[in-house]
Amino acid sequence: MSNLTSLDLTFPMLEYGKNEKPWDLTPLLYSGGAGSKVKTVHIEITSGAFGDPLLERSELVKALHDCLTDDLAGGGSRFSANNKIVALRKFFQWVDQCGHRLSVDSVTEAYLGWAEHLLQRHRVEGYLTAGSLYDTASLTATMLDRVLGRGSTLLYSTRIRKPRGNGRAGNGSTGKQSLEESFLFGQFIADLCMALTYEAVTGSLPIQVELRSGATLPIWCRLRDTEKEASRRIRPQTKFQIADILRNRELRNSDVSIETRYPAVNLRIEAELLMFIAQTGMNLSQAHQLRIDQYHYTSHLDGYQVRSYKKRRQGEVLFEVFSSYKQWFERYIEWRNTWFPDDLEGLLFPFVRLGGRLALEAPQFTAIARLCTYSSIRLVRPRKLRGARINWLLRESQRPELVAEIAQHTAETLIRVYAEPNPQIAMIEITRFHRQADPAVCSPAPGNCVKPIPETVVDAPTNAPDPDCINAAGCLFCVNHRDIESEDHVWSLSSLRVLKSLELIRYRPACTDRSGESDHPARLAIERLSAKLRFFQESSEVRRLWVEEALARIAEESYHPAWDGFIRLAEVTAEPSL
Repeated sequence: MSNLTSLDLTFPMLEYGKNEKPWDLTPLLYSGGAGSKVKTVHIEITSGAFGDPLLERSELVKALHDCLTDDLAGGGSRFSANNKIVALRKFFQWVDQCGHRLSVDSVTEAYLGWAEHLLQRHRVEGYLTAGSLYDTASLTATMLDRVLGRGSTLLYSTRIRKPRGNGRAGNGSTGKQSLEESFLFGQFIADLCMALTYEAVTGSLPIQVELRSGATLPIWCRLRDTEKEASRRIRPQTKFQIADILRNRELRNSDVSIETRYPAVNLRIEAELLMFIAQTGMNLSQAHQLRIDQYHYTSHLDGYQVRSYKKRRQGEVLFEVFSSYKQWFERYIEWRNTWFPDDLEGLLFPFVRLGGRLALEAPQFTAIARLCTYSSIRLVRPRKLRGARINWLLRESQRPELVAEIAQHTAETLIRVYAEPNPQIAMIEITRFHRQADPAVCSPAPGNCVKPIPETVVDAPTNAPDPDCINAAGCLFCVNHRDIESEDHVWSLSSLRVLKSLELIRYRPACTDRSGESDHPARLAIERLSAKLRFFQESSEVRRLWVEEALARIAEESYHPAWDGFIRLAEVTAEPSL
């Protein structure tokens, strides 16, 4: 057992808050350790509450620890690593409850059983949502795949699949609506930043935030709203209780230290961080770990490259900002240094935590989310903000190479991962393409014309009607004429053939020799129409049904509206005179 107790399953490369327990996978070695509270589990292990560590788990837990350590050492997200540990703890807790033996050899079978258990809780008990089910199973499978060296994920061996969307196709207003929501959210966080000045935060409580929409948001800084409290109480407050509340409010109003006003300070830092991500396109995991520094601005494109100031060299590029954001960014740094004068080399976005000022994990923007719910504004998280920024640049510039350079991606990655299809732009591009490559024009004959310039086909018969953009028969022998793949077009071709047949009936040759009838333009048009109908009939089963339906209508003397009037007149004039 000495080998197990000497295993180091901690993460010394991480910094921890004042009251934060260091991460440790040692409890996973004990039966019942995964389900115990993090704050007390080591005390229980030391007291022998879980018995001896399980030897068969050592190789598996050590391999899982190595995977997590490699991810963190390679710059992986601390937030993602924490989510993976939470998923692993749930998996080990279920194994402990079922009493299964767990090792590298048996972990596959145990995982499949756990996946079925999660599916049961989702489908029958309704405890897990489809998204939570997939995320928990997927995170655990990802870790086990690496330990087992699998080529395909364990998740594919389960019945759990990634939940699909609502199945509704995007319409023309989808992209516009998404962009408008992003702009509305941007205006909201800009109003917060402008309102939460140092003077306002240190003023009387509650802090009143005026929005451009005309609404006002009260920021109480953990002070109780007496009107709201009174409405919730069943019994009226006594005069002593009211006096105590007023005394507490007076004391908190007079205290302008960061220990009292930190909710408002954190709120502006959240808003400024979101604004920074929207302007620079930087990942949240990178942005919240930036350190304050003496910045050097170098003009670049339509903005500035921000570098760390060095005496002998300009320093590496930290990020890029638009020129209009530079003044905003410098104003925030001045505000930040006013609140944290003793931490001028610390984090650029130093969130104040209850256990001390240490922002190690990426924020979840709970304060902003709460105000968004209160104001009926859709919260746009960092990933969506970065995507909205990239898609807005793509729509405005229509230059993927330039946007890829700004976003620090290859053009292929930009299009594959970040670019979202926009129905409005797609319709414009399709229309532009057809105008350039196949600009359809109304044709006198059934079908369309791609270019209103008459030009006879190469193999046209000698007596074929000449194309002149007036005569329907002439269009049939024009290189710019196009058929339409539709039942209506087949009906129109059949009706035109009837009209040309009536025209041929009226033909009276000058001599008794009728050999010239074969070269009559009407007969040539009939042969051309018959060839088109024969093509439709033989090309596919669906088109064959179109032809049969058209011929049935013709037999019933139901002609296409485009030719019905002409056919009726031709029938009258074709009748033999008495």
